[in-house]
Formats: sequence, structure tokens, C-alpha cells
Amino acid sequence: MSSLLIYVLFICFSFPIKADQSVPSNSALHGLEFIAPENRFTLRVEIRNNSFNQLYDQNGNKQDAGALLNGVELNSSVFPDLANFGASTSLGKTNFQTDVKTERTEFTIGYGISKNLTVGLIIPYGKVTTQGIFSINGGNVGFNPAFNPALPSSLSNPALLPVGLGPTEPVDTSGVQSIISSPAFGYAYEPLKTTHWEGQGDPTLGFLWRVHKSDYDALIIGGGIRFGMADDIDPDDFLQVPIDDGSTDLRARIEYYLSLSHNFDLKLSSELTYQSKDNVTRRVPAVGELLALASSKELLTRNLGNYYEVDIGLGKTINNWRIATTWHHYQKSADKYTSPLGNDTSALEQNTQLFANQWRTSISWSGISSWQKGELPLPLIIQLEVQKTYDAENFPKVDDLYLQLTSFF
Repeated sequence: MSSLLIYVLFICFSFPIKADQSVPSNSALHGLEFIAPENRFTLRVEIRNNSFNQLYDQNGNKQDAGALLNGVELNSSVFPDLANFGASTSLGKTNFQTDVKTERTEFTIGYGISKNLTVGLIIPYGKVTTQGIFSINGGNVGFNPAFNPALPSSLSNPALLPVGLGPTEPVDTSGVQSIISSPAFGYAYEPLKTTHWEGQGDPTLGFLWRVHKSDYDALIIGGGIRFGMADDIDPDDFLQVPIDDGSTDLRARIEYYLSLSHNFDLKLSSELTYQSKDNVTRRVPAVGELLALASSKELLTRNLGNYYEVDIGLGKTINNWRIATTWHHYQKSADKYTSPLGNDTSALEQNTQLFANQWRTSISWSGISSWQKGELPLPLIIQLEVQKTYDAENFPKVDDLYLQLTSFF
């Protein structure tokens, strides 16, 4: 990925640029307006790293990201076949911790159709690592040494028995992993272990139109289509976190910039995303069911909830430097799944309505004036930003670190 980034920057920045050419006004504002100069290109490369090991639940309370699979008694409520041996029969209690790390790079390139109209493309690429540490303890059930795997498990041919009725040792962690992952038991999940996923996200084709500009403010509207090209998650993998959701979306955006006294500035923006219907393969669990059988997989109609985002930012410019703080709000409606077989999909829709409030702090350096003086070979804006989630529902307690490089050619 790093070699690809270096190649793109080399190609884009190898075009000759004369320092006496007019510099777009947004450059003086540290690239706050992503409007390309007329008949020129603007390139922004954003590198984002984030991680989380906690989530906000549906009530806004923080919990471990692996809480769904942690501290679970693996009794008949999880494995119904154990009901034949009494309520105290269990494979053990789970211990599970997870940590999710994401590395994401976005290339945004725009072309100035006119001094106020830019068309462009956003190309994301990401890598997600989900660490999974799983173990069990305290079980009193083992594998039946007399089990005939050529026949289905039944009362006369049970795959599992309480210790003392055939098994001499309870099932250990690897045994539970094999029960979860073996098709013979009907589940056929991937083992609970660290997973890595890398690939393209969902690209966006769109435009930005500066409909108003004065000496002290500017108004921009924009729109675009985000194409659902990212790979879908594997319904057999508990721990896979998607790079993007793979849904084709319509995006509408409005931005307003206002210069204030003493070199302060105000930046307001809002974006609405309409998510279209598509088809995905999912397991369809019953409400409250932790492990859905592999046979429950089917092709569903998915309609992800629409969402909107709002940013309110205040910045201060000091010579070539700008510091800023931004309040970010994200809110999404619930997802909807429809089974062509008429199955109840409400378990998939639970806790998919969410919101998040976040703070961002950024510092940027503009090399525009240095470029005009011939001190730099290219116009360059560098921004470093930190984002923290402080209030949310059904959302990860995530910390983000952004590095942005912006230039014109």
C-alpha cells in the first residue's frame, strides 16, 4: 500500500507548476474548500488509523467489544442438544476479548470544470485486523467416544455426553472451537481467532459546486454516488469487520465557511446519505439466538438505514499554521432485512439504529506561500487530526488519527 501511495504522489506531483500561476482562494484557507483551480486537478490523500476494544450499547453504556461472546454459559440455551442431560450441563463459560484495528487510505482527486465547479472521485482502500482471544473453563461435557459420525447426532447416538457417562474429560477450548466450526454439528463457523481483511472500499463519483463566494464567506453544495464495490462480509465469520458496507448510496452535502475577526474561521457542513436496497447472504438467527445454524443462511433483501452527519468547526490561523476543533454528529436509522422465504429477520435488525458524538482536534500547515516564493516545488497542505468518540449508542468507542496531504497540479 505504501508503494502505491508513493507512486500516485510521484505521478501527480511530477507535473510542472509555475509559482506565478494564480492560487485558488481555498488554499489560503488550508484547503477547507476542496475546489480545484479551473482546468487543474486537486489531489488529497488521507491516511486514517483507528482502533477500539469497547462499544457503546443501545443504552449508551460502554462495554467490551467482545461482550456478546464473553462470559456466556454454553448450556442448552446455546446448544439445544444439551437439554437432554439437564439444566446444569454445560460446555463451560467463555472468555473472549477482541480489539479491532483499521488502516484506511482515501485518494480524492478533483478536476476544475470552472473556478466554482469541481468533479471528482474518491477511492478508498483499507485493512482491518480483528484480534480474537477465546477460551473456556468449567465445562462438564465431553465428546462421546462411542459416537458414530456416519449417523446424525441423536439420543441413541449423542455426539456429546456429560463427563462420567462415557467421556472422561470435558471439552476444552479447542474442542469448543471444533464444535462451532465443524459442519457435523451444523454450525460451520470460522474458528474464533484473529482475522485480517484487506481490499478496496466503496468509491464515490461526485461534484462540488461553489454557489456563493465573497471576501469573507463561501457556500458549497455537492452530491455523488458511492458505488457498492467492497467485498461483503463472510456470514460464517463472527469477527469480520467490513472495510465498507458494499451498499450503493446517494450522497448530498452542503458546506459553509465564514472568516471571523482575529484570524478565526467557522466551518459548517452537513451530509445526508441515502442507502439503496441490495441483496446479501446472511445467517438468520432467532431473536436471542447466539449461534445460528449454517442451514439458516439465505439470500436476503437488505435496506441499510439512511444517515446524516453534521460538523461544526472553529479554527484559528497563525501565519502558515491553523489549529481547529470540530464537533461531529452522526446519526443512522435502523436497517431492514426481508426474507423471500418469510423468515423472521428481526434479530438482524436489532441495535442497528445508532448515533455518535465526537470531537476532532487538528493542526495544519500550508505551504502555499512558500511555494509562491519558490521555496517549495509544489503547493502542499499537511493536516494532522485526532478524533475521539465521547457519546454514542450501538457504536464503537473509537479513536481516529488522520493525516491529510493536499495539493494542486
